[in-house]
Amino acid sequence: MTAVDAPQARPWRLLAPALVMLALLAPNLGWIRQAWTSSPLDAWGWAFLLLGILWWLLVLDLVPPATPKRVLDPAGWSPLALFAVAGVLGLVLDVRVAQAAAALGIGWAAAWLLLGGRLALLLAPALVLGLLALPTTGYLLQLGWTAAVGWLAPAAGLAAGAAGVMLLKAGVALTALAAGLLLGGLARRGRLPALRAATTAYAAAAAVAMLGLAAGLNPPGFGPALLLAEDEWAFGPWLGAEIPVSPAERRLFADSRKLSKRLYSTRDGQRVSVLLVESDDVHDLHTPEYCLSGSGWSLLRDAPLTAADGPALAFGEATPAAGALTAVRGGQRLAGVYWFGSDTRSTDDLAGLRLQRRLGDGPWRMILVTAVGDGDQRPEPALRRFVGDAPWLAGES
Repeated sequence: MTAVDAPQARPWRLLAPALVMLALLAPNLGWIRQAWTSSPLDAWGWAFLLLGILWWLLVLDLVPPATPKRVLDPAGWSPLALFAVAGVLGLVLDVRVAQAAAALGIGWAAAWLLLGGRLALLLAPALVLGLLALPTTGYLLQLGWTAAVGWLAPAAGLAAGAAGVMLLKAGVALTALAAGLLLGGLARRGRLPALRAATTAYAAAAAVAMLGLAAGLNPPGFGPALLLAEDEWAFGPWLGAEIPVSPAERRLFADSRKLSKRLYSTRDGQRVSVLLVESDDVHDLHTPEYCLSGSGWSLLRDAPLTAADGPALAFGEATPAAGALTAVRGGQRLAGVYWFGSDTRSTDDLAGLRLQRRLGDGPWRMILVTAVGDGDQRPEPALRRFVGDAPWLAGES
């Protein structure tokens, strides 16, 4: 990558995109930092951010920006509008990752406007690395990878713990950097074309259409609320006791107003644990992948509760819209069922709950019921037995 013989951009053009990005990202910096220190799926987010900053500085050092023929590159307006819309939706729906992603995107689009489209393409890997640094992006990658594997090879086993998520993020990061080097080689030879405004407008419209289609085809499913009676410590063959919450769970749910964990056991050796998290802010809840990955479990299955699971997991008259999962750790196997919700409804889709929550619908809860089997002992019978015996309290439907 070499500089071109053209008037160099003024210093304010170099500083403005970074300042815009930092100003927009500032309200979410505390949330990002907390996720880096508490979430096993986001623990190395700072490393991706550092790589993104280094790539940004490297590109600006090797390719001194030339002053564009126009004051602003018109092709940059479409990506700026796309990320601005994402930011507005993030604010309206109170989705923090959308706000943070929009802040990074707007800063990158500002660089496009001020420094030109060719340089913006070379800076694109920095944007990708910045997005990988944000909380929940690893989880979203995991969901996408799981869906892709399930579609392409339904019979293939999939272990997607924290290590697997880090490998996915590392693979995306390396791909972005490789693409950046390829673009840099094209720019060095003068073969990197400038994008036209119409091209970027079509690309932005296609991105909006794809996101809208994905949201329309995957609406969250809601069922009646369901909660385990707290004053019932003994029922049927089960005897319960409060047990300590793990350090990883305590860090992950540090802002929740209630965090409790129970262990129920029978005389014949079956055991089931119940984790309850309650908060006034739905953002304080996290999917089970986070706490399980922090305890060393690798997911084999995580899918909504289906009609086929109904007879096995008999909740009684009220059946929540829940998720079923299976995980492994060493020689152990875990089976579980979980749901999120309020006093009026439940769902397995935390993102959908965040997007479609109603005023006065809280407090918000996550309930995770798990059973663990060692060796040849499978955990599913204990889970089915407990779900059928437990005194569930149904809320308003």
